[in-house]
Amino acid sequence: MSFFTGGPRERPLFPVPEQELYAFNGRHWTDAPREYIVPAVLPWAQPLGRSDRTIIALRAIEVWPEALTLRVTVYSRDSLLDDPAEGLIDHRRKPDYNALLIGVLYADGSRASSETISVPSASEPESPVLRAQPAGGTRFAVEHEVFLWPLPPAGPLKLVVQWRDRDIPETRTTLDGGAIRAAAKDAAELWPGLDKRQANGLPVRRVGKQVALTPEWGPAVVRAEQPETGPAE
Repeated sequence: MSFFTGGPRERPLFPVPEQELYAFNGRHWTDAPREYIVPAVLPWAQPLGRSDRTIIALRAIEVWPEALTLRVTVYSRDSLLDDPAEGLIDHRRKPDYNALLIGVLYADGSRASSETISVPSASEPESPVLRAQPAGGTRFAVEHEVFLWPLPPAGPLKLVVQWRDRDIPETRTTLDGGAIRAAAKDAAELWPGLDKRQANGLPVRRVGKQVALTPEWGPAVVRAEQPETGPAE
């Protein structure tokens, strides 16, 4: 006897075409490749900072081939947010140093933190990328995903938190960068051999300082490139 008793559903008269997943674009610094990779998971649960009524904790680390995601949850005895979807780690152009801040210090001296806004770029950045976003929870336990690129070098990776409004001073936790790098080999690719996406599905030709996308119908659509900036004279 079948467990699921229902028959096949009726197809709509005009079905919506299914969208195709194309190959990963190789920009490991923009976001976790969650559609393409099952990450290795390091269950390194530990407190990162605390006060009488608030605890900032690392729950786990997801390791991708060239990046990692820190699973960070803030616990409190009193309400943190009316809507946990808003999150507590806020990237701002002018940072609020009384709010919850998080940062990392690599063994080679490079660093990244939530003090700045990390905008995804088309070209590989010269400095590490840290990008935090809310991941649900409740009013008393707010979860976050903290994306970090690239993988740390072997040696100590220092994770730094501070939250003055909650009486949590700057607190540093040392993680094993070499163990994180070693875990990356266990991240599993889901869809090898996917087709690569064409640029807008249209042939591209250059017109002076502009790029013209030439469709098979109608006139060319011209899009201006960003001007190159040189040293001031």
